[in-house]
Amino acid sequence: MAKTLEGLEEVLERELIVLGARNTRILTHAVSFDGDKSLMYAANFRCRTALRILRHITSFSFTSEMEYHKILNEIRWEHYITPEQHIAVEAATSNSFMSNVRFVEQRTKEAVTDRFRSIYGQRPSINNFSPDLFIHINISEDICQVFADSSCESLHHRGYRVTNGTNPLNEVLAAGMILMSGWDHRSDFFDPMCGSGTLLIEAAMIANNIPAGSYRKDYGFMHWKDYDKNLFQRVMEDGFNQQTEADIQICGSDASEENLEAAIQNIKAAKLHKDIFVSHNSLEELDPDIDQPGIIMTNPPYDAQSDPAEVEALYRMIGENLKQKFVGFQAWILSGDFAALALLNLKPSKKISLVNGHIDCRFMKFDLTEETKKVSAKHDDSVEIDFS
Repeated sequence: MAKTLEGLEEVLERELIVLGARNTRILTHAVSFDGDKSLMYAANFRCRTALRILRHITSFSFTSEMEYHKILNEIRWEHYITPEQHIAVEAATSNSFMSNVRFVEQRTKEAVTDRFRSIYGQRPSINNFSPDLFIHINISEDICQVFADSSCESLHHRGYRVTNGTNPLNEVLAAGMILMSGWDHRSDFFDPMCGSGTLLIEAAMIANNIPAGSYRKDYGFMHWKDYDKNLFQRVMEDGFNQQTEADIQICGSDASEENLEAAIQNIKAAKLHKDIFVSHNSLEELDPDIDQPGIIMTNPPYDAQSDPAEVEALYRMIGENLKQKFVGFQAWILSGDFAALALLNLKPSKKISLVNGHIDCRFMKFDLTEETKKVSAKHDDSVEIDFS
């Protein structure tokens, strides 16, 4: 099973199918699929929209806490790790008599460690921060599904981020936005409010077909007994061999010096400083001189703590500048402030529901034509948009 963010399930399924996944099925925030160890490694290394790749261990029904402990205790956990290593457990329950998540996690730890103690006379330690085996338990009514987390640390931690700007965008969300936009990777890509550079870096990685895990050094499966180093090396080589060199401009700007410095550092850490150009400019100051229109994608501020008057002025400014300066472009904007989106005074041609953090957002496409340029910003009436 591959876990993802709400709204990215279909994108993730397409990624998995390209890698060779069979019998895919879209679930809530996840995609289940069949595959071998090589696919598990490849999904971790190459899927841009996966948060975790979970390896299914077993499923079973139970009617009591004692039976739950007994069945988990009979699983051959020693095939995964040694008693000198560390474990962690995360549980989720629904409509079950075992509804206390913390209790389920504790009972799971006891069942696993009791098995090691009975076999070796010692047990693995509990380490919730850097476990060698991260066990996921999903209980629905009286059915329990048991998974081993082959990623361990969430895959949105690509390995290139060395510093954050203001409200950095999740890397998986950024990649998902780019993939679902339909960008052809041949037209130029711009983010005029680039923050710490996440959209720019993910766009450059996609355009050049750089594997999502290129900068990452560690995965959960590397700590398991059955880790096949040579197989993973071949998986990585296959991914690297498919890299390309895109002949496009990927540009970003930001009015904040702090954000821009964060973007520069992250871009350098990703070794993409020759592929991405950034400047210290606000959208109002930009004067694009481009032969062929491209795509604009950005995530403007929509912090609930912000001054409403400032947010209103910002979104009106964004809308006016897009209409006047970027005719022929496609603009994609992610925001959780629906009232502010209406102030852009632009009619969306597409809208997608996404979640950024815990904020319900809309990812909206605007086709910037000569017709939209004629819409005057002097009118105070905002565009009516159905956000359902």
